[in-house]
Amino acid sequence: MKGHWVAPLSECGIGSALADLRSRGLDRAPMTQALSADAMRLRAREFPVQRRALLASVLRDQCGPNPTALQRELLDRLAQPDAVTAVAGHQLVTAAGPLYVHAKIAETEALAAHWTAQGIPTVPVFWMASEDHDLDEIRRIFWRGKPVGSWAQPAEPLRSGAVRADLAAQALQQWIASNELPEPVRWAASQCEDAYRTSTNLADATRQLMGRLHPGVLVLDASDARLKAAAAELWEDEIRNQTLFGTAAEAAKPWGGTEPPVPMRPSALFALDAQGRRYRMDRNPDGHWLRADGMRLGRDADVAAWARTTPEEVSPNALLRPVYQEWILPNAAYTGGAGELAYAYQLAPYFAQTGMKHGVWRLRHSAAWLPANAQKAIRTLKNETPNFREAVPEFRGPWNVREVRSELLHHLGAPEKDLRPVLEAVSPAIHAHYSQPGLERSAAAWLQRIEREEARMRERLRREVAQRESVQLRRLDVLAETLMPSGQLQERIWTHFDLVEQGGSDAVDAYRAAYTEDPHWDALGWWEFR
Repeated sequence: MKGHWVAPLSECGIGSALADLRSRGLDRAPMTQALSADAMRLRAREFPVQRRALLASVLRDQCGPNPTALQRELLDRLAQPDAVTAVAGHQLVTAAGPLYVHAKIAETEALAAHWTAQGIPTVPVFWMASEDHDLDEIRRIFWRGKPVGSWAQPAEPLRSGAVRADLAAQALQQWIASNELPEPVRWAASQCEDAYRTSTNLADATRQLMGRLHPGVLVLDASDARLKAAAAELWEDEIRNQTLFGTAAEAAKPWGGTEPPVPMRPSALFALDAQGRRYRMDRNPDGHWLRADGMRLGRDADVAAWARTTPEEVSPNALLRPVYQEWILPNAAYTGGAGELAYAYQLAPYFAQTGMKHGVWRLRHSAAWLPANAQKAIRTLKNETPNFREAVPEFRGPWNVREVRSELLHHLGAPEKDLRPVLEAVSPAIHAHYSQPGLERSAAAWLQRIEREEARMRERLRREVAQRESVQLRRLDVLAETLMPSGQLQERIWTHFDLVEQGGSDAVDAYRAAYTEDPHWDALGWWEFR
């Protein structure tokens, strides 16, 4: 393994998201308070016994006929009456998605291990958003920051989990066959291709692939008809009472009364058909329901009967989905990005009005992989320019490449680009001797020429320093290419293909270990709200 993970990042991009959410009062919302053993025990006690048994049964079935020893251990843990879950979720991104997906799962696994060691049985769960329908967002394969393959989006409005897995398998096969890939990347791509080739649909393939990459997490597809049947009370309330829509005005207050992140409509439901097509359901002011394809569904009682008799056809929207999650899981914590927490915050009035039990929603953390060449570049920059910006030598979090380059050039002897010392020196003399009546414009033009020439001279001097110090600047380029590709945090650009290319197959395990080996769950860096 060449390189290591830095996790958690102490100054990461999520910090600005935290500040924004706090500015809206997030730290006062009940679903974002810090975890505590007492709250977790209460959550376990309040979760219905029958619902726990059903969840364990569904997960056992979804693990398949030959669960691993670790899966059996987690299933047995979940069955305990004092057990809770810690959850992370994501869309069914082709070929496992960007690194932040895996960092989010790794953090969830570490959180579960931490609280289990404290005497609170906690089961890490990855929630597959298998009913999301934004297929264009998930159908591409990325490597080195660029799309290297894709599958054709079906013309029909399918839920993502129902899309044929062979579409992704073929896209991966074409990429592997048409490129001279580095051996670690070929190995990782072949693993992904095998998962899609041996599965019926994207849901099955994602469960298999995430199970391989994260063997210490149970992978849940909540589209199971048994789980939806267990949420019959939730569906009926939304159909008959539109309780969630009733909180729209209160939910919009943190956003200044404007529309919150998820638009709120009288209906928070979609309908699925047997082929996996997903249609929005709308309720008219007169109480009639209509499906997006034009099918009339009747009045509240008719739609409620449909949901009760065919629960597998009910699909919650992006805002009702977290409510469904809290309904079917004994959640202690959900770890997500800033957008996901904004959804949770939007639900605060709903949870307050209904009194529904829920866990804590935590802002996810970040991690970065330091390849061997990046580690060497950091050490050299730190040793050879010791006064070069206190925070930068660790390169923890986002940084502006242009600004850092300019600062490094300054420390290497290059003049600051915007200063004009010659102009400042001669300007008083010119004004004193030549700013006579009738000569003002000539004096001003003279100063402008001096300013332009000095700007050109300073740029030449900066280029001379840059050429002389090209090795040092190249080290900065190495860091920019690996830690801030395209000007963004590595975790948003790299996929696990980039990870194994830089660190080998062992690197896939290293990002999980990085969170577990040095957990600071009580430190501010983990964004536990106080």
